[in-house]
Amino acid sequence: MAQIIQVCNKLLVLFIILFNFEIVKSEVEKSSYYGNFLSWNHAKQNSDSYNLKKFLYEIDLDQIDKNFYEEILFQSVIFGDWNNSRLISEKILLTDENNILANFYMTVEKFLKSESSENYLDNIKLNEFDSNFIRAFNIWLGYKDTDELNIESECIPIICLHTALFYKNKKNKEKSDKYFTKIEIENFASFRLKEILLLNAIDKKNHNEVLKKNEELKKLKINFQNYDISYLKNHKDLFNPIYTQSDGIAEVLYNISSWYYSNNLNMYAAFFGKLSLRIRPDFNAMRLLLAGVLNDLEFDNIALKNLHNIDEKNLYFYKIFKMKLAFLEKLEKNKIFINELKEFTNKFPREFEMKRILGDKYRKLKNYEQAIAVYSELIENDKLEGTSNILYSRGISYEQIKNWGKAEQDFKRSLDLNPNDPYVLNYLAYSWLDRKMNIDKALELLKKAVDLEPSDGYIRDSLGWAYFLSKKFEESVYHLEKAVVMLPDDATLNDHLGDAYWMSNRKSEALSQWKKVLVIDPDYKDKNLVHKKINKGL
Repeated sequence: MAQIIQVCNKLLVLFIILFNFEIVKSEVEKSSYYGNFLSWNHAKQNSDSYNLKKFLYEIDLDQIDKNFYEEILFQSVIFGDWNNSRLISEKILLTDENNILANFYMTVEKFLKSESSENYLDNIKLNEFDSNFIRAFNIWLGYKDTDELNIESECIPIICLHTALFYKNKKNKEKSDKYFTKIEIENFASFRLKEILLLNAIDKKNHNEVLKKNEELKKLKINFQNYDISYLKNHKDLFNPIYTQSDGIAEVLYNISSWYYSNNLNMYAAFFGKLSLRIRPDFNAMRLLLAGVLNDLEFDNIALKNLHNIDEKNLYFYKIFKMKLAFLEKLEKNKIFINELKEFTNKFPREFEMKRILGDKYRKLKNYEQAIAVYSELIENDKLEGTSNILYSRGISYEQIKNWGKAEQDFKRSLDLNPNDPYVLNYLAYSWLDRKMNIDKALELLKKAVDLEPSDGYIRDSLGWAYFLSKKFEESVYHLEKAVVMLPDDATLNDHLGDAYWMSNRKSEALSQWKKVLVIDPDYKDKNLVHKKINKGL
């Protein structure tokens, strides 16, 4: 009996241990789920896209507040996690059957899978969403079963456009022309619409209209290449033409995304933009728009991925390439930035604007010799508007490698071409001041520079310093005080003002300014001299 009791006691202890272990395990798991959510939320607040994506995938949807579901749906779509997007859309619809985003997502999901189902868009309350977007969408959802559309006579832009495209796809030229004519009369202006109208003119073999539409597009400067009409006629795919049901749906999603973007609702713009590209990955107008949206949302790496692999012949190539460079610059991918530019300029040697950008990048990275080589080629060709600016940039590069003679020549040549450039006036004049030469001439140039750009703190500082070196201390204080008000956290400006105060017999104010210099910048380049001035004055 005693042995039985002993065994039972041991089993009881074991049971208690296991029970408590399961409780602890459960709590740890819950903590882990909640921890992933907190980590995701922290990454969101810090615009940390890497960890945002990482922890997004680890969130247990059953463990978090449903109020966060929609935002998780946003991000799942932005990251292209379609499985998670479907799961959370389904969860959202269980408690909110009218949710706009979840219903749109499920509509696209079912369309791509060719699954017949209820029209999810019928669930959306029309007082919460523009009914014309849904009407346009439904034009294409019913495409396979419909030959006729029932629409009002007035030309609501999006309805008119998609009705015209619908009938064009159905080979109903009469009705298609009717609605395209309405669009022309209303003169709705957007690059994408003008692109569609040009394509329509090509299809109709209306040569004069093609010429007209092509000139309108050229003025918008989306691309740097001027295509002749025969080329456009033989490469209609460059326009992302709308020839299928899928194309039409992607176009509607583009229209919705564009509307949200124009109203500064960027998360919605990104959501619909990603759905559009899911249906039509090569849709370049959408790629360009989405890149701008993702830039505003600080999803830079995702935006960059959307800008790869675009045909250089595409109408959007130049615009997309420049945006790609902007992201590479923002992400400090300097090596890739330079390689992309070098490849571009080798392929298109007459695109001088890109060569200028390459030169500026070399200068920014302190590769002054390479910058000078690029700038020199541009100046010798004399093909770029704004040669004075190129001379200025090359002059800065020469000055940085201590070739003052050539730097001074470039600054003077720049001023010959544009005598009213305040920044060239300032750079040349301050360089003279720094070398204690041409003080009077520098003073005259800086007076002119301040008149041209009175709100620039650095130019104002240069003028104040010119007065200081001219021993006109009252005038020096006047301008240096203004400069420090404009740029209160610049150590050099505060140092200059301290010197001017001292020479104006305002010694306590001078000491205060010099001390402020060391607070602003403890590693100030002239800190030893500042310490000396604090101890002994000038």
